[in-house]
Amino acid sequence: MNNLGKVICIGDIILDTYCIGDIDRISPEAPIPVLKQTKKLKQNLGGSGNVARNIVATSTKCHLISLVGHDNEAKIINRLCKNEKNLSFHLVIDKTRHTTNKIRFVSANQQILRVDKESTKLIEKSMELQILNNFKKNIDNSNVVVISDYNKGMLSRNLVRKIISICKKKNKITIIDPKKEDFSFYEGATIITPNLKELYAATKLFSNDEKKSINLLSKNLINKFNFRAVVTTKSADGITLVEKNKDPYHLPSNAKEVFDVSGAGDTVVSYIASELSNNKDLIKSIEIANRAAGIAVGKFGTVVVEKKEIHSSKNKCTDKVSSLSSILNTLKEKRAMRNVIGFTNGCFDILHQGHIDYLKKARSKCDYLILALNSDFSVRKLKGSSRPIINENERSFLLSNFEFVDKIILFDEQTPIKLIKKIKPNIIFKGDDYKKKDVVGFTEIKKWKGKIILIKCTEGLSTSSIIERIKNET
Repeated sequence: MNNLGKVICIGDIILDTYCIGDIDRISPEAPIPVLKQTKKLKQNLGGSGNVARNIVATSTKCHLISLVGHDNEAKIINRLCKNEKNLSFHLVIDKTRHTTNKIRFVSANQQILRVDKESTKLIEKSMELQILNNFKKNIDNSNVVVISDYNKGMLSRNLVRKIISICKKKNKITIIDPKKEDFSFYEGATIITPNLKELYAATKLFSNDEKKSINLLSKNLINKFNFRAVVTTKSADGITLVEKNKDPYHLPSNAKEVFDVSGAGDTVVSYIASELSNNKDLIKSIEIANRAAGIAVGKFGTVVVEKKEIHSSKNKCTDKVSSLSSILNTLKEKRAMRNVIGFTNGCFDILHQGHIDYLKKARSKCDYLILALNSDFSVRKLKGSSRPIINENERSFLLSNFEFVDKIILFDEQTPIKLIKKIKPNIIFKGDDYKKKDVVGFTEIKKWKGKIILIKCTEGLSTSSIIERIKNET
């Protein structure tokens, strides 16, 4: 078919703005933290814009239709849309409304406040007509339509029903990402993708047996509103597909670590739409979408998941063990993006919960974590001839499989001071069984205005204690 690989995305567009900084004191004016902005404002396409940019990240073409105000935010959205390859767009301007802007204030990858600037009044008939006319002009060149509803007033009942009606007549797939509790708005759509909370809200029912209730509630919605399928997203817990007269299909999450679930639903919708537009069946489309969501929740903020990340996700570990020169080249790009570079080191012999807890906490406080791993030669110098128990290749492989470790570098010296001087991390992490002044790099890191952060250790867990326990039991 000549329109293979083209999606129309129609819905509420949002400007996602991130103000990122550090908090190290309380305001003298009121009992509130003071955020010292350390990075330039980061601005991304959100809402239907995030769906569209994830679609084009799969190398599928997308036409975005949305509504904006007559303001600076609209200009920024226009510029961001122009920067996306394979994205065409039509933004209807409503001079009476404010373009939605979600401003998030962030410290250490944690949101401390969100400020929303928006108008949510229902769209006027004249604007509705402009949107519908542009939709009609583009529908024949597409085979999948995504309706991305963020409940900001653009998607009236009349507009949604007309879009779905046109799609049914032209045999186009419609995918709804809903925000309204009343799913009669979306009657006749092919697929609807609520999250678990939205599913319960739409049906006004709840059950302690989650799997059973998802199946029951989804079947009710399918019968009541003539959907082909209900795809329920459960953030860190995976996805469940329910189709009429078929058993439910549940996929557990592929996420190794969850940092931020914002935008994960957009990622799922984007990948389902992209795969279906390229003639993949629904099951395979959802499997790929689930893998994409697993990557998305491991990142901070509304993000794009590129297809190459999915294809390489199973083999990521082979790319993580790097030379110093390779890491330094990578850091040029990371620093240009104002990423916070974290550094830690250790033997990590006989990997245990304490190690994992420590690395997770460290990664949550930076954008990019480098782990300097003592080589077998180095471990023997530190621990004696009986160590390590696990050789450096196996230790590297195990650690490489964790999403919260970005790069690994082996070193032969007793301390990683040479690496620290070359890498110049923003933060050096160590366990709280150390004093800051005793941490290797304490003096050096001050030269480039970095800092030491001590991570609270999990009590009673260490490789030495595990080895001792094994000895005592044999």
